[in-house]
Amino acid sequence: MTTTQMKLAADQFDLMAAGTKTIEIRLHDPKRQAIRVGDVIRFVNLADARRVLEKQVRGYRLFPTFAALYQAYSPVSVGSQPMDSVDQMVQATYTIYTPEQERRWGVMAIEF
Repeated sequence: MTTTQMKLAADQFDLMAAGTKTIEIRLHDPKRQAIRVGDVIRFVNLADARRVLEKQVRGYRLFPTFAALYQAYSPVSVGSQPMDSVDQMVQATYTIYTPEQERRWGVMAIEF
């Protein structure tokens, strides 16, 4: 079992702490390629680094695009609003990751 640290925006951190966000979305880059079921992810709140949350990985799925990933999960489980469309969620994700990064690495849904 390995522990990996990741930063998480304050709003997403709060949703994960409340248990409503059960899926974390990341690029499937080299750091995330090492994640296995049973590993622990230590999330650090970007707004307050003293706030830390540890979650055990229950599973993960790989997708070629954010759109394909978002079609597989409910908006609430990935930290979006219930009425958000797939296109809205993809556009919001592109403020964090670029389409070029998405094409290069693919994406990963980490399940808790």
